[in-house]
Amino acid sequence: FPLVINKGSLEAMIFSGKYDYINLDISSRRFSVSVANKREISAKLVHFDKFFMELQEVYIELEKIGLRPARVEEMLAFGAKYPEVQRRFPVLALGSVWVFLGVRYVPTLWGNEKERILMLSAMGAGLKEYRFLAVDKKEGKISRR
Repeated sequence: FPLVINKGSLEAMIFSGKYDYINLDISSRRFSVSVANKREISAKLVHFDKFFMELQEVYIELEKIGLRPARVEEMLAFGAKYPEVQRRFPVLALGSVWVFLGVRYVPTLWGNEKERILMLSAMGAGLKEYRFLAVDKKEGKISRR
């Protein structure tokens, strides 16, 4: 999935996705974006087809195949360019994490035939239906807070 990441605010990136519902906790108060200049990347959707998978195991498996989890700005570019994908299965951006009351939340694209949703997902077990948006690990480092 080729993507162009444009410099701009998180709120502008969210607006460009034309979502039907947006979790208001996905904001520049909770998530910082790291876009100094416009850049082009190639993203992949990774599916492990395992019902139970620890979050750390996902990071390790992505690392093994030369990928890193996408950040929120990369997921938003994906959602804007490929709006129909999230209607088929949820897409997670594990490269951006918000911790609230000890629970890790990550930005998620979700939807169905009627609506497209930008939401937060609490990370735990039961990740079988999810797809993880990932990019080549040379496309910048992330922190795993």
